[in-house]
Amino acid sequence: MGAAASEGDRSPRELNLLDNLERQAAVVDALRARAAAGGGDVARCLAWLGVGRQAGRYLTEIGGWPGGRLAKLEPDVAAHREALENAVAEATREVAVADEPTVQAARRRLGIRLAVVGKGGAGKTMISATLARTMARQGRRIVAADLDTNPGLALSLGIGLGDDDAGVPMAVEEHPGAAYGWRLASGVSPEEVVERYAVTGPDGVRFLSIGKISEPDKQAAKQTVVATRQVLLGFGEPDWDVLGDMEAGPTTPFERYQAFADRAILVVGPAWRSALTARRLLPILDDMPVTIVANGFRDEPDHPGLTPAVRIPWDPEVNAAERLGVSPIDYCPDAPAVKAVEQLASMFLPEEAKL
Repeated sequence: MGAAASEGDRSPRELNLLDNLERQAAVVDALRARAAAGGGDVARCLAWLGVGRQAGRYLTEIGGWPGGRLAKLEPDVAAHREALENAVAEATREVAVADEPTVQAARRRLGIRLAVVGKGGAGKTMISATLARTMARQGRRIVAADLDTNPGLALSLGIGLGDDDAGVPMAVEEHPGAAYGWRLASGVSPEEVVERYAVTGPDGVRFLSIGKISEPDKQAAKQTVVATRQVLLGFGEPDWDVLGDMEAGPTTPFERYQAFADRAILVVGPAWRSALTARRLLPILDDMPVTIVANGFRDEPDHPGLTPAVRIPWDPEVNAAERLGVSPIDYCPDAPAVKAVEQLASMFLPEEAKL
């Protein structure tokens, strides 16, 4: 990718964005090389599906960058956009030459990308952890990411609290042009972060976490925001699932932390405040399919306009697990709420893997 001006003429912000383009190109090029290397028909088709999805995701990402302030970078962005479009076209051609059974087999192996959103207290973390464990038990390889600066997902997964800031904080570097002054370390790919720094939890779930707020200056969280987004957005392994437990409320979805996902799970509780948050989230998520989940309901009716695909009942056993800080799927595997989350998982799993 040719620069339109010398490095000395660039601002730190522009240099950081150019670095972003180079990292994106490296991710897509590595996936293309792997796909072109061959293998069985299904594996090759799966690899090209991964190329198309990753290049398309990056196209969406750069399409959301502000235009006016980046006018000097337009030649670089345009060249990068063209390269991504070519990668999508190449992947489309390669998949098109495969026979239908091969394509369908490859699509069944393609990783599932989910972002779990909703108001605080709606039950996002319990649902995220139980989903991740359930999918892993069906033979899926899964990365579960905690994008909330308040600890929680590690415990619900059955991982010790000492690992609640695992992974991404180990792979960051300072840069004056990045948000909060930090980004993913140079020379470290998203796949390497998962391989080297993610904690392996029960059922083989790989756990990553944004930095937690434990000090007044909030440095840990500031240092990992950009890097976490880079890792999740760039983790292109085609046969891995990625599930993100998002920070409560609409703020981080508005900032597109869920850009890594193909689908959002919107968790809504019986309280009107939870429904209000859900209604504010829906237009923010209008670029992806949304599955609404009602959680913690007893005999309350559905909220108007928020018809759930799955209803997870209020469950005293799950509440007890949450109070104890243990994983519900370990503490009460046969509880009605856990079974309902397993039903939710079956909506995303391939037919032969459904419970």
